[in-house]
Amino acid sequence: DEAKSQQYLTPAEENALARYLMRMSDIGYPVPMKCIRSLAFVIVRRRSMTDITTKLPGKNWPKAFEKRHPELNLRKVKAIDWNRHDNNIYNKITH
Repeated sequence: DEAKSQQYLTPAEENALARYLMRMSDIGYPVPMKCIRSLAFVIVRRRSMTDITTKLPGKNWPKAFEKRHPELNLRKVKAIDWNRHDNNIYNKITH
């Protein structure tokens, strides 16, 4: 509560961003960590269209955002091995 005036996003905006990230992950399109700063910037720009001097959040902001929202888990997404890919998807496509 004491730091609300210093936060980049309001608590409601942060909760909306966290819900969006969870929804994207649930449908199979996780958002990369490096894009979270840009999403926050877009939210702030939409809030204050007249303020041209809006800056990106700091480079450590996404990590702090993750700490404030423990329901978010940072994971590295790896490409599936092509041998496994062919075996798993061929039958699904032809079916």
